[in-house]
Amino acid sequence: MRIGKLKMKLFKNRQSGQVLIMALMLLAVGSLLVIPLLRSSFTNLGYHQSIECQTLNSYSADAGLVYARTMIYTNPGTYIDTPLEESFELNGRTVNVTAKYHGGGVFSVNSTASGGGCGRTKIVSYINISLGAFSYAVAGINSITISNAIIDSTPETGHADIYSNSDISITGMVSLVNGDAWAVGSVTKGIEKIAGTVTEGAGVLQFPSVYDELYRNIAQEGGNWTGDLTYSGGTHYVGPLYITGDLIVTPGTTVILEGPLYIVGDIKVNHGHIDGEEHILTEGRVDITGGGYGSATIPVIVAITGDIDLVGPVVDAVLYAPEGQVRVQMCQLFGAMGGADAIVSNAFIRYAQSLHGRQDLPGSELFPLTYSYE
Repeated sequence: MRIGKLKMKLFKNRQSGQVLIMALMLLAVGSLLVIPLLRSSFTNLGYHQSIECQTLNSYSADAGLVYARTMIYTNPGTYIDTPLEESFELNGRTVNVTAKYHGGGVFSVNSTASGGGCGRTKIVSYINISLGAFSYAVAGINSITISNAIIDSTPETGHADIYSNSDISITGMVSLVNGDAWAVGSVTKGIEKIAGTVTEGAGVLQFPSVYDELYRNIAQEGGNWTGDLTYSGGTHYVGPLYITGDLIVTPGTTVILEGPLYIVGDIKVNHGHIDGEEHILTEGRVDITGGGYGSATIPVIVAITGDIDLVGPVVDAVLYAPEGQVRVQMCQLFGAMGGADAIVSNAFIRYAQSLHGRQDLPGSELFPLTYSYE
């Protein structure tokens, strides 16, 4: 009996020893496995932290680029002579943004994001701001005819450029275009009356859509007026509004636009004044006599298929008749004009440089030419 108990005790001791040896072996092997796994985990953690850091740098630098584009598009004239230089904090990074004007509507933008312990990310982009046909004082799809007229720009002179998808004809003793001229065809007369550079055989200028369906819908959402609508005397705040007849503005009357107007009939303004950075579209024709001069909020007046006629003394407007004639005579126009045929006679066109930055002009756009990381 004692011998049996002794054997049993020795057997249990032997088992305990074997378990201890196995535990020590597993501990040794485990340490060999755990240490590389920990090293791998730390490596992966460091890698993902680096990727996250660089991603935040890229996001921050790209945000700086978007900021610069917004500032330029809102008021590009501010940064033509004075470069944009801004610095701000985003995502724990310092973002430095610069934008410089190079002429021809082209800006270079550098946006650099640094911080976070992973160096810096720099994005370089060249962007172009274009107003389509309305980057020019006078634009013609078929022709431009100028007779005894002066075309200049304000507030700075010398930027009243003109563009014709066909020919340009300039006559009259007092005619002057104080800017550059492009013609897909030729300058048939008066090339000496153009102060800037003359380019014949130029590429075709793309004239923009009038987006008449869009503006009709916006106008109808604001309300409908059946028949002719006449404003007489005083100041009237109008729009959005859809008018099935004519819009008539009588002498001494000011109409301030608060939204787009869509007019099925004609626009007739007789020594009245229309003001506001909004669109007026008509399916008929436009006849304006009189108006106001030097407004900071110039309306866009579009004849979808008809003609536009201006007779002085002064009118503030951007005029567009893609299928008709735009005629300005015995008048000072503060703004710009474009149409199938552009005719200026015995008139003074003052191209408003404040139009640069107007996001609502037909054809207005801002797009990147290049985009690269450094």
